[in-house]
Amino acid sequence: MDQLLVPVGMTVVVLCVISVLLCVVSMTFSWGVKRPRPKEYTLDQRWDRNPQLFSATEIEPMTLARHASPGDTEGGSASGKW
Repeated sequence: MDQLLVPVGMTVVVLCVISVLLCVVSMTFSWGVKRPRPKEYTLDQRWDRNPQLFSATEIEPMTLARHASPGDTEGGSASGKW
């Protein structure tokens, strides 16, 4: 088992160094890439998308235990002119 420690360790180190170098090279050559910019929204424009409302109780890891009152943990709804 001790005979494999150095070859496996060196292989991992070499692969890590190669991956870091490839990342640096890819970042170096990506500076000239032009990406499309999203159109800027201003308040005078009509908003044509549906509203997205999320309740804290819809997200499983964020649900609270029942140590608080139900009004504190249950999500509500919003209405109005969007």
